[in-house]
Amino acid sequence: MKHIVRISRIIRTPRGNALLVGVGGSGKQSLTKLASFIAKSQVFQIAISKNYNQTNLLEDLKNLYKVSGIQGKAMSFIFTDNEVKEEDFLGFINNILTSGEITNLFAKDEIIAISSDLRGALKKSRPTVLDTIENLWQFFIDRVKANLHVVLCFSPVGEKFRNRALKFPGLISGCTMDWFTRWPNEALRAVAEKFMGEVEIACTDQVKKEVVNHMAFVHDLVTTTCDNYFSQFRRRTFVTPKSYLSFLSSYKYLYVSKRTEVGILSDRMNMGLNKLVEASASVAELQVQLVVKEKELGVASKAADVVLADVT
Repeated sequence: MKHIVRISRIIRTPRGNALLVGVGGSGKQSLTKLASFIAKSQVFQIAISKNYNQTNLLEDLKNLYKVSGIQGKAMSFIFTDNEVKEEDFLGFINNILTSGEITNLFAKDEIIAISSDLRGALKKSRPTVLDTIENLWQFFIDRVKANLHVVLCFSPVGEKFRNRALKFPGLISGCTMDWFTRWPNEALRAVAEKFMGEVEIACTDQVKKEVVNHMAFVHDLVTTTCDNYFSQFRRRTFVTPKSYLSFLSSYKYLYVSKRTEVGILSDRMNMGLNKLVEASASVAELQVQLVVKEKELGVASKAADVVLADVT
């Protein structure tokens, strides 16, 4: 909730840009999209492909500038460290964050066309300013600065984050930073409780509560172990909230599959027991019939002896 409030406040502020720092899977992009929806801001994210290059990025930035500058719509531009195919990409982002203008982004004829489209908006917004090309272009850039919100989602893992901060100071100075740290134990328990509520577990409420507490305990234990591993071997490993959700999903899947497997075995066992009961009932009935048949056999045997004597 705190992260949503922070991101939402940044996006709602004119010229507000955010730098969200946290390991992968901590919810940076998801919370940005939610905060943008709350602020009624359109979300844009570049679609990285094998052939995506600097030219494609500049085309995407042109469209962003036109929407936020000419149409005056709020835009949230989500840019992650996985989308940095070339380090030059960050140079353009740095320019947006520092001056709001990218050199030679628009051709001369495009600048004239954009300026003429904004003539009415300039007169309405700044009636005392002359509608020269320079003033119209400055008005366009000011609208872009106010409406285009860059949200950088970076991971602190490795040396890349440090090196990029040194090379492109605008990433730090032009943004409001928000660090995504580890979840507290009560948050882990709350998520586990919500998750386990969706699973029908054959146990008492107390046992279910203990299972929820154990889930949070395991995640905290792994996180602590990762810190100890770093202090001993100087190798950093991370456990993210995404790992925790995967852990819960694995438990849910394993429990349901094992319960289904046990149910099938139980059905087979019950079927076998029913067959044994039926068999024992049949044997008892046959034994009764056998006693009757033995009596009939005795009478028939005596009659046969008489006939045998007559025949002899």
